[in-house]
Amino acid sequence: MTKAKPFIKWVGGKSQLIEQLDALLPADFDNWDNATYIEPFVGGGAMLFYMLQRYPNIHHAIINDINPDLTICYHTIRDFPELLIESLQYIENTYLALQTEEERKEFFMTARKRYNEKISTRLRIRHFFSFSTEHVLMAYIE
Repeated sequence: MTKAKPFIKWVGGKSQLIEQLDALLPADFDNWDNATYIEPFVGGGAMLFYMLQRYPNIHHAIINDINPDLTICYHTIRDFPELLIESLQYIENTYLALQTEEERKEFFMTARKRYNEKISTRLRIRHFFSFSTEHVLMAYIE
């Protein structure tokens, strides 16, 4: 099985602290039944993904973050994965079809402007967030 990993790089992420944080868990944590993992500062989700893969006894996860756009990303991934994949494929194809770097830059700048105006839908926010943090895809859908 492929391991889930954070979908964005996050400043202040816990990736490099995972072993230290894991060592702070109760010794018998993996024996707890029906555990719930609560992550108040999910960020890129490194600790979340680690915990869910390392401890199959975690049956529920509650995540939060102060950044509302980031929480919208997680909600979109959870609630609309098929629509998200279709949208990202459309955006990728549109972006890659642009012939020049100038056209691509304009595409990106238009998406960024719409995002910053906060007139975007949840999917637009997710798309731009993905592109601007990973430089993979563009986030503008009509």
